[in-house]
Amino acid sequence: MTSATTGPDAPVRTGFGGYRTLLSDRAALAFTVAGFVARLPVSMTGLSIVLLISLMTGSYGQAGIVTACATLVGAVAAPWWGRRIDRIGQARALVIAALICNLSLALLLITVMLRLPLPVTCLAAVGVGLGYPSAGSAVRARWSYRLQKSPLLSTAFAFEAVVDEVVFIVGPVLATFLATSVHPALGLIACVVLGLVGAIALAVQRGTEPPVADPSEQAGPRPRLSAARLVPVVLGCAALGMLFGGMEVLIVAFAEAAGVLSFAGLIMMAWSSGSLISGVITGTIVWRISPARRFRIGAVLLAASMVPLIFVQQPLAVALLLVLSGLAIAPTLIATVAVTQEAVPASRLTEALGWTSTGIAAGIAAGAAGLGQLIDHFGAPAGFWGAVGIGVLLVLSALFVRDFSAPTEATMIKDAEINETSAAPDPNATEPRPDSADPAER
Repeated sequence: MTSATTGPDAPVRTGFGGYRTLLSDRAALAFTVAGFVARLPVSMTGLSIVLLISLMTGSYGQAGIVTACATLVGAVAAPWWGRRIDRIGQARALVIAALICNLSLALLLITVMLRLPLPVTCLAAVGVGLGYPSAGSAVRARWSYRLQKSPLLSTAFAFEAVVDEVVFIVGPVLATFLATSVHPALGLIACVVLGLVGAIALAVQRGTEPPVADPSEQAGPRPRLSAARLVPVVLGCAALGMLFGGMEVLIVAFAEAAGVLSFAGLIMMAWSSGSLISGVITGTIVWRISPARRFRIGAVLLAASMVPLIFVQQPLAVALLLVLSGLAIAPTLIATVAVTQEAVPASRLTEALGWTSTGIAAGIAAGAAGLGQLIDHFGAPAGFWGAVGIGVLLVLSALFVRDFSAPTEATMIKDAEINETSAAPDPNATEPRPDSADPAER
C-alpha cells in the first residue's frame, strides 16, 4: 500500500523536499510517532540499568554483566521475533514482546531494590532480552512496504536514522535526570511505561502493516537468506554495537570520575547530536557510491574519532569531541540498513533487520561488559583506550562488507537517462522482450 505522495509515480524531490514529502503522508507520520515512543526504551534501558545498579551497589562491573545478559539474549531473540513478525504480522508480535520485556524489567527492578543475589537479577535480565523492542525494524519494514520502488525509500531510511538519534538524545537525558535527580528506579519505570504505550500504539495501526503472506498461496519454497551476503553485515553491526555499548558505560564512569554524573546524559547527547546532524544531511543526498563503501568509510572515520578522547579529560572538551565523532554514526547506520535491504528478499526483510539488530545487541553486550570490567580495574581513562581498540575492530570488520549487484539510486537514474537519449529507433522493432526492461524498473 503506497501513498499518492510517496509511491513510485510520485515526483522525485531532492534536498529537504524529500523529507517534506514523507511527512505529508499522515499514515506514515502516525506509525513513525508510535515507533519513536516504542524505541525510547532502547536508548534508556541499558543506561537506566547501569545507573540503578551502580548507584545502589557502586559496581560498574555488575551493571555491565546485567546489561550484557539482557542484550545477549536480545541478540539471539531479535531474528526470531523478526521471523514471527514476517509470519504472523507486526501487531501480535509487538504486543507479546512488549509484555515479556516490560514485565521482566519490573522484576529486574525489584531484584535490585531488594538487593537479591546477582544471578537472580541476571535471570530477570534474560526476560528483558527475550522481549527486547523490535520497533525500529518494524517501522523500517513499513516504510519499505509503503515506498515500494520509490526513490524516497533511501530518504525514509535516513529519516529513521534521524529519529533514532533523537531517541538517543531524549532517552539518555530523561533516564539520567530521573535516576540521579529523583530516584534510581524511575529510569526503569519510565522504560516500562513508554515501551508498553509505544508498542500498543504501533500495533493498532493495522492499515500500514506489511501483509502476512498466506502459506497456502506461496508457490515454491520460501526465499532463503544468503549467509554470504548477510553475515559480513551482521559482523560489522556487532563491531558498531561494541562501540555503542562500551561508550554508554564509559561516559557514565567518566562523568562520575569528573564529578559531573548528573550531566552524563548530556555528554551522551552530544554524541547523538552529531549523528542527528549528519543523518539529516545524509537524507538529502543522492548517493553515487554503494552502501557497502559508505559503511567502510564511516567505520574508518568513527574509529579515528576515538583517538583524541585519550588525551582530553575535561568534560566540556570530551562533549565537543563527541559531537564531531557522532557525525560518522548516522551515515554508517543508514548504510547498514541500505545494504541489508539490497541483500535480502523483501518478504524476509524484517527477519534480516533482526539479524543486524542481533549483531548490534551482541556487540553492545560485549562492549558494555568488557569496558565495565576494564574501568573497574583501571579507571575511566583506561576505558578510552578500550574504545580505541574497539574502533580498530570496527575497521577490520567493515572490510568484509561487500557491494551487491543492486545499482545505487544515482546509477539507476543515470542509466534511465542514457536509455532515453541514446536508443536509436528501429523500424523493424517488435514488442520489447521482458528481459529488456528499463534498468530503473528492474
